[in-house]
Amino acid sequence: MKFIHAGDLHLGNPFTGLTQVPAWLKGTLQQATETALQRLVDDAIAEMVDFVLLPGDLFDTTTPDTRAQLTLRQAFETLQSAGIPVYLGFGNHDFVANWQNLPTWPENVTVFPAETTTVTLVTKAQERVAITGFSYTQRHINDNRARLYPVKQADVDYHIGLYHGALGEDGQGDYAPFTVSDMQVKHYDYWALGHIHVRQTLQDKPFIGYSGSIQGLNKNESGPKGYYLVTSEQGELIPTFTPVAPVIWQTARVRLASDAPTAIQRIRQTLQNDDDFQLVELSVTSEDSALLSLIVNNQLLAQLTAASTPTDNFFVYNIKLVAANEEVSLPAVDQQYWAQTADDVFNYDMLQQLGLKQVQDSAVLQAFLTPAMLAELKQAVIEKLRLTEMGVATDED
Repeated sequence: MKFIHAGDLHLGNPFTGLTQVPAWLKGTLQQATETALQRLVDDAIAEMVDFVLLPGDLFDTTTPDTRAQLTLRQAFETLQSAGIPVYLGFGNHDFVANWQNLPTWPENVTVFPAETTTVTLVTKAQERVAITGFSYTQRHINDNRARLYPVKQADVDYHIGLYHGALGEDGQGDYAPFTVSDMQVKHYDYWALGHIHVRQTLQDKPFIGYSGSIQGLNKNESGPKGYYLVTSEQGELIPTFTPVAPVIWQTARVRLASDAPTAIQRIRQTLQNDDDFQLVELSVTSEDSALLSLIVNNQLLAQLTAASTPTDNFFVYNIKLVAANEEVSLPAVDQQYWAQTADDVFNYDMLQQLGLKQVQDSAVLQAFLTPAMLAELKQAVIEKLRLTEMGVATDED
């Protein structure tokens, strides 16, 4: 037996975190998720899989645009022509508010209803396979739905769980919270999870895990993206990751010690590649004060963007300065006092006292609640102080 487990297509969702994107790149980004889906369909046909599993968030919204719906329907029709069935559930992003409004899918598509339901199929090799799943009908589900799944059927060769949710305690999570033990007691041969965009294995055998999204849409979804091709080997179902994302978010480091034209040439030579297109956040180390000034004032990024061409297989969307020496020495301030002061200042409670409590926008507050944001603020101030000490001018007051 062979099947595909692919989670979180998020068709119709745009790339985020990008500014000053050149015109020649926009088409590539707009079609990236569609291209990833087409590669998946081509692979399914080439591998002659028995079926495809899609555990939720096929769309990014409950009201996807016509293009997104047509893209998915055409993919399903292509699979139908190849005799490949599709089993899917809707997740928290594309939950079904009204079943009458769902598109009409080809006959090879089975949509799991709101109730936990089991369907059975027979593969070309005459193996009996049971698949259990459900669909969201509201954005948040606080109940542990895994406990409602039946124990493995005795009359099947394999039993698979299709589940969109996140680890958590019953009643204390918004996305059908579950524990690994909830799934272990069902004795299934495979749990195809959706919701988490990063590949994550919760248990090796039998497999319980996330395949991640098929196309990263922001810098937090870096690296290759794709699906799991699952094959049966001596009674076990073994997943193998297969990348399909045509655009990959990456980070790269480079040390520069020259003028801007030479630096741009060095960067471009470093990033040239023969793989899929890369969106790059560049971490630069340099002691050249003129170059540092160009970086902190975003002038080097602007020049690099202007130098990009449609034949490039990369685009630098951000340049991040990395100090050669992470410590900042301030006149008359001992290092240990600065380090302690920085830790005291860059925490949520102190920022509240300094003025964050005046902010009413919930999105802004949530952003400041993350440890990553506090660390980023701290590092930015360290860099500004170091540059000031070196006499590098910035465009900030």
